Amino acid sequence: MKSQSIFVDTSAWVALYDSRDDNHTRATSYRDECTQERKCMVITNYILDETYTLLLDNVGYHKTIQFRKAIENLMTGKVVELLYVTESIDKLSWEVFERFNIDKQWSFTDCTSYVIMNQHGIRDVFTFDNHFSQMGFNKKPIII
Repeated sequence: MKSQSIFVDTSAWVALYDSRDDNHTRATSYRDECTQERKCMVITNYILDETYTLLLDNVGYHKTIQFRKAIENLMTGKVVELLYVTESIDKLSWEVFERFNIDKQWSFTDCTSYVIMNQHGIRDVFTFDNHFSQMGFNKKPIII
């Protein structure tokens, strides 16, 4: 994993691949910035799961298939690194879910992202989801 790694959340992928998304333009600009800085984009299999489902609902089958092919190309080119939620990560994620959702509404996938980002020392996240700010991560792009 590169030292300049950024975690990419579902909300960013959906914004990139759905031109009707309110954050599409910001997402495209920030993706280009990450590419220029040669940041490694880190994702999980749970992020892909959520993204496939949302894209299928929002933009349809063909665009979802295009997204998968694009992700495969990005992984082959070492632009995207895919990490898997293991049994031990699942267990830790449940502990995070149980501890923090007394007064929060973090999805279980967000909790798995929290665990993985902490395990890999990733502080920046490409997202439009405010939960990551609550978690103490640096949400990118910064929206003024």
